[in-house]
Amino acid sequence: MKKQRFERLMESLGEVRAHVATGRFSGRIRKIAVGAGDIRAVRERSGMTQQQFAAAFGIGLGTLQKWERGERRPSGAAQSLLKVMRANLPAVVEALGTAPPRRKRRGKPQRRAA
Repeated sequence: MKKQRFERLMESLGEVRAHVATGRFSGRIRKIAVGAGDIRAVRERSGMTQQQFAAAFGIGLGTLQKWERGERRPSGAAQSLLKVMRANLPAVVEALGTAPPRRKRRGKPQRRAA
């Protein structure tokens, strides 16, 4: 193992020990990169419209639209949630109790009984 990786690992173990002892996490997650394309991809993969997605996850519709156009960036907490959604959308939907809407089937119109 390279020396630098080993030192980072030892530093992380020290943080874990401190967390176990105090119950607090002193670190900070820094590398969360969620761009406009990522946000749109997560929403499209969910099968929801912008309006449905915003309502399901408590995001203002205008805010979501600005995120998708790249005019604004989500806050740290929203970026974290979006990153988790990107990795495992069904788990987030299950945890939040938010079910994506079912798509209506398009088929032949049914005949009415006379």
